[in-house]
Amino acid sequence: MTIYLKTWRDHWKTLLAWSFTLIALVSLQMSIYPSISKNSTAIQGFLEAYPDAIKKIFRMQDYTTGPGFLGTELYSMMIPLVLIAVGATWGASASAEEEDRGTADVLLTLPISRVQILIAKISATTTAIFFLAFLAVANILVLKSAVDLEISLSKLLAGTASSIALGLFFAGISFFVGSMSRKKGGAVGAVTGLALITFLVYSLSGLVDDFDPIVPYNPMEWALGGNPLFEGFDTQGNLRLLSGALLFLILANLKFASKDISTP
Repeated sequence: MTIYLKTWRDHWKTLLAWSFTLIALVSLQMSIYPSISKNSTAIQGFLEAYPDAIKKIFRMQDYTTGPGFLGTELYSMMIPLVLIAVGATWGASASAEEEDRGTADVLLTLPISRVQILIAKISATTTAIFFLAFLAVANILVLKSAVDLEISLSKLLAGTASSIALGLFFAGISFFVGSMSRKKGGAVGAVTGLALITFLVYSLSGLVDDFDPIVPYNPMEWALGGNPLFEGFDTQGNLRLLSGALLFLILANLKFASKDISTP
């Protein structure tokens, strides 16, 4: 519990910044919806005239409906990327930052195992991802009546669950990369770059036939391909993401347990 609380204390400023950023993003997007719904017929006709390429890239499905609007504006990019960024930062900080700051030797003198240390930090990171995800949900629930946006709670939670699973997947990768690295910046950059590449491939997969063979293996497809805001919980996609997260976290623990810690 001490390590868990220390992790939150070390990152509370960035978590607060992400919280305000997420609230601002959600509130801004929700404020736009009344103008969309009031002119739904005209806007839908306008969107129909869009090239198919644009509609495929931005996944514009029933854009003027509540699920379609939230899917396009928030749950296809903004919210997942925020959760990935937080998971990547906290995950890479778990061991790499301790070495970077020269505090690893002090941390490892505590009368607990390295695995317990990493599990405490994994728990803190998981809690942070859940906190931000449900902060977005709370913001949407507070504003949806005011802007007359209709979406069932179950579908909203389904979209949130997929975003959380995606955030945990990349957090797992970040813990693993961080356990092999001695520099936090390099670990964060590697995971963030990987996330952006997978998102780009996912966005362009509707246009580039050469991507077809790798689409089933893309974590973005696992999280977003099932259209959870329309279809409900994507059990298969979430299980793939959570299984991948668990695998990388196990590898991170194994690597960290045998790692030679460097000090300045």
